[in-house]
Amino acid sequence: MANKQTIANAIANRRLLKLRYHEVERIVRPHILGYVGRDELALSGWQVAGTGDGWRLFHLNEIESLAATDKRFHQAAPAYNPRDPIFSRILARL
Repeated sequence: MANKQTIANAIANRRLLKLRYHEVERIVRPHILGYVGRDELALSGWQVAGTGDGWRLFHLNEIESLAATDKRFHQAAPAYNPRDPIFSRILARL
């Protein structure tokens, strides 16, 4: 499972994440880390490279590799909702 502390730090410091998800390398601007449903950890982020740009929800147990990059982003992605109702509990957010 992906390291939730790495994700939380990337959110706090606005660092891009490089991750492998469903056998595809992706670059993501992380926005929210939290639980969907009862106990499934997930990351909501704006994908900037991989299979196209846009909002994606990544289940942490399906992330094959993960690393924070040195590259930063400076603002939230379009239509960012810090209270996204898909999350039952939020651990970190922009």
